[in-house]
Amino acid sequence: MTNKKINGKKFVSLKTKIVLCGLLAFIFAVISSLVAFYVGEFVVDEFFLSEEAEAERDVELYQSFVEFVETERVASTDTEKLDKWISQYKDRVYLTIYREDRVFLKDFEISGDEVIPPDVTEGESDKPDISNPLGEGNLYSNYDRTIYSVAFTDGVCAVTIGHEYSQAYTTIIICIALVVFFIVFLTITSGFNNRLRLRVKHLSEQVSEVSAGDLNKPISLDGRDEVTILSEDIETMRSTLVDKINSENKAWKTNQELITSISHDIRNPLTSLVGYSDILHNKQYSSDAERESYLNRCRDKIYRLKELTDELFRYSLVYSKPDVEVNKTEEEASILLTQLIGEPLTELKSEGYNTSLTVLINDITVSVDVLVLKRVFDNVFSNIKKYADSAKPVVATVTKNGSMLNVKLINYIRNIDNPVESSKIGLRTCERLCKSLDIEFSYSEKKDKFTAELFIPIVKIVENK
Repeated sequence: MTNKKINGKKFVSLKTKIVLCGLLAFIFAVISSLVAFYVGEFVVDEFFLSEEAEAERDVELYQSFVEFVETERVASTDTEKLDKWISQYKDRVYLTIYREDRVFLKDFEISGDEVIPPDVTEGESDKPDISNPLGEGNLYSNYDRTIYSVAFTDGVCAVTIGHEYSQAYTTIIICIALVVFFIVFLTITSGFNNRLRLRVKHLSEQVSEVSAGDLNKPISLDGRDEVTILSEDIETMRSTLVDKINSENKAWKTNQELITSISHDIRNPLTSLVGYSDILHNKQYSSDAERESYLNRCRDKIYRLKELTDELFRYSLVYSKPDVEVNKTEEEASILLTQLIGEPLTELKSEGYNTSLTVLINDITVSVDVLVLKRVFDNVFSNIKKYADSAKPVVATVTKNGSMLNVKLINYIRNIDNPVESSKIGLRTCERLCKSLDIEFSYSEKKDKFTAELFIPIVKIVENK
């Protein structure tokens, strides 16, 4: 038997299995046939060849012979008629006739269609007592066959009749044993063949389901042979195909989300740009300095639009990549966050909002992609512009919390008539962007209060000397 290890498991080849199955089938068939043979011999010996059964058959044979002699008026020397009587039996019949003081006809027998001529042997002993052939001192008292007295037409003779049954029974027993052998052998081999056929059929059905488009059902098949290896290979192919399809679907979904979120981000500076351009167009400014301020704001929004469109193009080139590509740099946290949070707060303040910024950190370095982090805050403040109550403060705080910087933005939600449920695209964009930067982002709404928090990992801290 040849064993192989595939994927850490022992496998037995189909060829080896077939050989083993044939060998085992042969062994069991031989054992079964031998059992059948010996059981058959026991039954024959016990019920058909026992002394009682032999005696009964000899009596029946004697009665048949006496009836034949009387009916056909047979003489002891009439071998033709004696042959006729013997020929009617399929089994071998032995007939010996003792006449006067000698054996007149010894073992006159027939085997098949061939009659064996009798031997005439003269005896030297005294004349037997035919009336009591087995009496004490009689010549025939030690003979292994029963001696009968038969009245032939030419006188009374002592007769022994034997019937050989063992050969016929042995032939029958051998035939039964051979039948048992083939039944057992064919049963075992056909069982193995049916099991193999069912396994192949089961595998074929599973492959058909996969080919029909059902990729969610795994292909499994027990066993340790080539069929199992084939099923594992097909399962690997199926799982690979499923992973590829899922990856493509995820990439497509991510791409759609990116396009949607960037489109959302583009809308915010466009809205501001429209507002500023209307102010400039309608000359709603009081001085050249104020006019210049609005122009600078327009210029900033235009550059922001350019950044977003460039980013959209970049994402279109990496369609299959679900994650945002980042380019991290180490930045001084207080300066960076003051700028990223202070600018939109200043814009809100110019629009009439009450704002405050508290930065309680110093000499702390963080590793971030500045452009990506700017998109996060742009989305948060865009949400604040849409829903914040301008009569209540917008509060931003930056504190140290263990190994993290905690940025917290709080605003109060104004009452809106017939509010439309928000899709929260901007907030979902913040979650995705923060995840790409390894930043924890969370938000909550409690009654009229909205809170957004960022936890930014600290790279290093410079201790004051």
